[in-house]
Amino acid sequence: MTDTTPALDEAFERMAAASFELPNGFVNHGAMACEALAMLDCTDDIDSWARRFAHAGGASVDPVTPAGFEWQQALGDYRRLPEWIGYFARAVGDDGWPAVVQTWVPRLMPGLRTALFHGAIRTAHAVRAIDAADTAPRRGELARALGYWAARYRAGEPGGAGEPVEDVRLAVIGAAAQGARYYLGRPDILNLHGVTGAMAVEILAPHIPATAAAAALAQVHAEHAVLYVGTEPVDEPRPASPRSDELALAAVHSLDPHQVKLVEACRRGLAATGDPAFAAAAQTVTGLR
Repeated sequence: MTDTTPALDEAFERMAAASFELPNGFVNHGAMACEALAMLDCTDDIDSWARRFAHAGGASVDPVTPAGFEWQQALGDYRRLPEWIGYFARAVGDDGWPAVVQTWVPRLMPGLRTALFHGAIRTAHAVRAIDAADTAPRRGELARALGYWAARYRAGEPGGAGEPVEDVRLAVIGAAAQGARYYLGRPDILNLHGVTGAMAVEILAPHIPATAAAAALAQVHAEHAVLYVGTEPVDEPRPASPRSDELALAAVHSLDPHQVKLVEACRRGLAATGDPAFAAAAQTVTGLR
């Protein structure tokens, strides 16, 4: 993969002044999409995407360093988003990003489906970026991602502690593959996020304690059970014919961040397991034949 550090850092700096949510109430996908573009080796497209989403409308948020911050009282209070960002920025600076992620991802995981999984998804993209290169723009993006997740936090379905499994990461990918089968059965925007949400947990799982990772897997299963109720999965997906690079190019040209994020997540799942549901889902979202 080419070195995407300068382009992605510049994108994160642009997105730092952008809104978290658009005037229509949808989540601003700019930061997530730019990191996914980096993983797809579409470095030349990162700047234009960042500029577009940085000017997509909505109110920007300036961080505030809180004094005497009681996080239990602030959890789920979106009015305190500036304080949450300031809190995480200070925590990352004082304790280092691995310690912050190890502590806070398990705390927030019961709210996996918060904002249609986007708190977890944005956090996962930020964690993957900072794990590749620990830079100031990436530390800032991690603080914003965690801050958004905490400020919008809503507890979802009871997930429980989870049963022990030999490889949590592969089990999460298996859950995402099953989500892809449901998505193929009804390819709408809600079912799409069951796949990208699960694959966000796949990124986060290695960065949290084993017991917390098992609980995260249980949370994925619990949220999928509700999300996919009434939808019949496609048990035997047809083999996808377009190549991986063709799917990535189609997603980029669509200017749709959901296509970029799903294609990247499916490429990752396919590489790990060879499950054809991932290739079929990527083909479906791009419309390639």
